[in-house]
Amino acid sequence: MNNCQNIWKFIPGIMFCFLLGSILFISTKNISYIFLDPLLISLILGILYKNLRPNDLFFESGSKFIAKHILEFSVMLLGSTINSFTLFNSNLSLMYLVIIGVFGSMIIAYLVGHMIFKLDTKISTLIGVGNGICGNSAIAVMAPIIGATSTQIGSVIGISAILGATQILLFPIVYNIFNLSESHYGILVGMSVYAVAQVYAASATISLSAASVATVVKISRVVLLGPLVLLIQIIKATFFFTSQYKESESNIKFSIFNYLPWFVIGFFILSILNSIGIITSEVSDLADDISKYLFITSMISIGLSVYIKDLFKVGYKVGITIFSVITFMVLISLIFGKIYFN
Repeated sequence: MNNCQNIWKFIPGIMFCFLLGSILFISTKNISYIFLDPLLISLILGILYKNLRPNDLFFESGSKFIAKHILEFSVMLLGSTINSFTLFNSNLSLMYLVIIGVFGSMIIAYLVGHMIFKLDTKISTLIGVGNGICGNSAIAVMAPIIGATSTQIGSVIGISAILGATQILLFPIVYNIFNLSESHYGILVGMSVYAVAQVYAASATISLSAASVATVVKISRVVLLGPLVLLIQIIKATFFFTSQYKESESNIKFSIFNYLPWFVIGFFILSILNSIGIITSEVSDLADDISKYLFITSMISIGLSVYIKDLFKVGYKVGITIFSVITFMVLISLIFGKIYFN
């Protein structure tokens, strides 16, 4: 009887999140062009509901379940959509630029966010991975690995999306001021713009050629998500075992799951299967749709635990840190692009 009661407390929140997620997923999938990323829309929807009806608690248990377990499953499923060989098929100089950009973004986010503004390292990590790799999806992937809170996720996604949207308007001006070639402009956009949809919007306004280059660069950044996740998890686990060892040199049990959670292992396995062709394009497309649907549902559940007043506490610090990362990406894109690709 108690087990049934324990299970029942999750049902209302799970059903509520999946209902809203289904409506959003179907709506956004049938709109040919949407300015805001569906993950951002779902996060905003959850935050608005939580703050307009703060006394509604029926969804709490179920939304927390989704924010952890469904989000982790979404991360694993995303691996089946990533071909790890894509990066190595790119121009070698371009690969160097992408690697420098991604890991440089992590360093800039840490130095500005954590060292200067004293932001939590989890926020700095989310800023680095979100603006260094692939926007909201990268943040959603990294969040459960580092144990980020809903407020931390909400602040980084919200402010990153706003700054990313301004890039769509400002970058064509940069194109004219610096008299860039279409290829160079595509590299600038692919390296610097936050979300995939924003990358296409910012580059296609110049030409389809620029959009093609920008998309390749963006995909190359996405491919680095797997190695970066592995690196972050190893660093996290190493620090954990070091601190544990100092406290007690006995009874320390090693497990691969301390270094790689089950969903990260699944992510890498599915990515490898995709890369060697075992996962077909049809299966990959289906997995992509399911993953997007579950990510949208997870973002709603995360929004349902965010109070707007908490976002303002770190707002300007997060904004300046994100701007620093964007500035770094723009500068290296202009310099490297001028040398190798103009």
